[in-house]
Amino acid sequence: MSEYKIIPCAHYDYLELACLRGYWLKIELQDGSQCQARAITTQTHADKTEWLIVEHQAGQQTLRLDSIIAITPTDPAASFGRVMIASQ
Repeated sequence: MSEYKIIPCAHYDYLELACLRGYWLKIELQDGSQCQARAITTQTHADKTEWLIVEHQAGQQTLRLDSIIAITPTDPAASFGRVMIASQ
């Protein structure tokens, strides 16, 4: 993978909130794919890359934060709407 690009702290806060509240998210990725998954937690690895752990029908998946273009909670009562995470 390419060199990790840190995302802005304000965007990271939305990911943490999604995990805390267990939101189901529509996640748009840099490769053009999308998935629907429940936010579980975030992790920082020893190489300083940051990851979102999600859960969906196929099980858990880890997504590198700089590979996420945007997240949108699917719950209409969510406390935020679509958030751009990383630039394309």
